[in-house]
Amino acid sequence: MLAENSTPKPAVLESQTRIRFDHCDPFGHLNNSAFLNYFQNEREDQVEAAYGLDIHAFFRKTGRAWVVGQNQIVYLKPARVRELVTIQTSIRRVDDTSMLVEHIMLDEKKEKLKSILWTKLVYIDVRKSERAQHEPELMELFREVVVKEETPALFEDRVKQLREQMKTNQS
Repeated sequence: MLAENSTPKPAVLESQTRIRFDHCDPFGHLNNSAFLNYFQNEREDQVEAAYGLDIHAFFRKTGRAWVVGQNQIVYLKPARVRELVTIQTSIRRVDDTSMLVEHIMLDEKKEKLKSILWTKLVYIDVRKSERAQHEPELMELFREVVVKEETPALFEDRVKQLREQMKTNQS
C-alpha cells in the first residue's frame, strides 16, 4: 500500500509550478478558486514523490479516501500569469479519522507569501459512506511526518505567525 523506504521522510514538502493563463482573471491574477486546485494538485504529487503514496491506487485497493471537510484560505499577494510559484505543504495535526493539512504559496525565491490554506481532510470508507479509521501503516507514516512544532489553534493566528516569520527572514 505504501512504498517502503527507510530514509527519513520530510515533514514539509515543496515543489514549484507555473501559473497558467487559463486559470487567471482578466487582471492576470490567479483566480481565487484556482488556488485550491493548485494546492490540491501539488500536494497530491508531493505525497506520491516523497512518501510513495498514490492516493488513487490506494482508493482503488481499499475503497477509502480523504474528503475535504473544511477549507480556510487567505489571499495575501496575487499570483500572476506565467509566474513560477513555490508551494509548501505539511500535516499540522492528525488523529484517527482526520488531518489538518497546511498549504503555503510563495514566490519563486520564497520571499513573498502569497496565500495560506488550511484543509481539514476527513477519512471515509466510500463503500459504506461513513467515517473510517486510518490504517496502522498510515498512522505510522503520519506520526513520522506530522510537523512537530506547535501549530496555533486558530487559522488567523497561524497567518499572523507566518507573516511575522517572513518579516524576520527579510530583515
